[in-house]
Amino acid sequence: MIGMTQIRSYFERHRKSIGTGVGILLVGAICIALLVGVSGLQQNPVGSTVDGITELQGSFQPYSCTPHHCTGYISAGARSVFVFLPKSCPDPKRNATIRGHGKRSPSLGSATYILVSCPSELPA
Repeated sequence: MIGMTQIRSYFERHRKSIGTGVGILLVGAICIALLVGVSGLQQNPVGSTVDGITELQGSFQPYSCTPHHCTGYISAGARSVFVFLPKSCPDPKRNATIRGHGKRSPSLGSATYILVSCPSELPA
């Protein structure tokens, strides 16, 4: 059975090498967290705009879906836009990756779009 004095003497002898290993792990974890954070900020659900019609692509999060209409968010990374779906469209699934085309509607908000056609669900 290992005694407390043996454990204490082991850590006293190897304190510097253990601290170095822990320091390297912490620096690596911080670098990975920064990389994930910066890449999330660079993503954008708003794509190209041609003749006032903008391509939107990202994960759909419903806000209010009734039998008459559905509204929600399309998000990519740390950014999202609010969308109004056409009445004739089926409601997309929560967290489904969708692509749609819409017109910007600044009267409803700075990042609000009204989709002009039903969004298509992309494979995961």
